[in-house]
Amino acid sequence: ARGGQPFVVATDARRKEVYWACYDSAGRRTRGPGVDRPEDLASRLTADAVVVGRGGQLYAEVLPVVDGPLDPEAAALASAVVAGSVPLLPAEPLYLRRPDVTVGPR
Repeated sequence: ARGGQPFVVATDARRKEVYWACYDSAGRRTRGPGVDRPEDLASRLTADAVVVGRGGQLYAEVLPVVDGPLDPEAAALASAVVAGSVPLLPAEPLYLRRPDVTVGPR
């Protein structure tokens, strides 16, 4: 984040909600991931945190967003992985919401 401050990555979760995760100034995840209404997320942020990502831009009237590119450059991500500064984690599904569909009796 700008100036080494904590930041929150927020993406659109539809249903007037955002998926989010909080990171410290070194880029280590401190909370989340989670899914919440933007107002609820904003009420839990520290005063110095900024929100990056498309979810933040959608709710800029509520969340403290920072101007800048909405998507990281692929070359920068690849360089960080190759340099070892960003661990490459295995892809695993992570479900943050309960399913909308329930199976009824037969």
